[in-house]
Amino acid sequence: MTDDDGPAPSRAEPTATDLLEDMRTLRARVRADRHGYAFPLFLFGGLILLAPLTYVSIPGLPIVNSTDGTSGFQLVDQGPFPQFAPMFGNVKYPGLVDWYWVLTIVGGTAITGWWYRRRARRLGIETDTRWTFVAALAVLAGFLLWQPVLEQLAANVGRGINLYSAPWLNLPILFGSAVLATAVLAWTFRPQRTDRQRAAGVFVGVLLASLTFATVGVYMIKGFSALLAIAVALLVLAWWERSIPLAVIGTLFTIASIPANHWLWDWDLDELYQWLGWASGRDDAQVYAVQSLLLPGLILVVGGAVTALTRARNTP
Repeated sequence: MTDDDGPAPSRAEPTATDLLEDMRTLRARVRADRHGYAFPLFLFGGLILLAPLTYVSIPGLPIVNSTDGTSGFQLVDQGPFPQFAPMFGNVKYPGLVDWYWVLTIVGGTAITGWWYRRRARRLGIETDTRWTFVAALAVLAGFLLWQPVLEQLAANVGRGINLYSAPWLNLPILFGSAVLATAVLAWTFRPQRTDRQRAAGVFVGVLLASLTFATVGVYMIKGFSALLAIAVALLVLAWWERSIPLAVIGTLFTIASIPANHWLWDWDLDELYQWLGWASGRDDAQVYAVQSLLLPGLILVVGGAVTALTRARNTP
């Protein structure tokens, strides 16, 4: 190089825009490494598909309707958590059905928190999963608290009327608790909150959300309202993960869970299976549970499989 060539050009200093872009890229890469939602999809999907094993029918029990005595079904016992009591078919162990769903929601939430905590430590990623354990405790407290409270409210304020037939009493509680839960959780997850404030906020917010679930469960007359609690948990997880695929899976699961809980303009999985040649299971609690839970459970299992395969393919 001669003197005429001048000095060698110096490397340009990174601009603020470049640094910001690098930060966004790094953050996206860390978030992708943190993604581990295939496990909770497999977990909840498997638990949903196994649930019909708890729906043991009582053979030879007369089918009685409490209104006209000609057709229908009557439960001998609704168990400790009536919101999970099946509408069709008389089950031999209603308490087993109730506790299975309670442990599926509470235990599944706690196990998911353990999974993310274990995975974060293995990958060396700092992520706070303590709120999942607090949420599981709040859900359990809500299941134990709100049902007797609502029953007393219906007995004293509603003069014994069922809350299903008293929307003037149930709906204000539903919308009021939903608004309060949203406000508390929005306050909780602001960046400046301390760990103690966040734990307290998660507990109170989820406890209020469980009241919303209890009032919604009044209208989920088929007894599979646990699906809606799982749907909300998956959508919250999708928000926390910032994952569009998980949001899509959670939305499809929610859509499939609606006809499993209520009739909407003759939109019923039971009628779909009859159209496909599978006889109605309304005279057998176990068959009806299979027909109601098969599609939602398969959505989660298939979604988990696709997620795991996609991640394995993209992992160098």
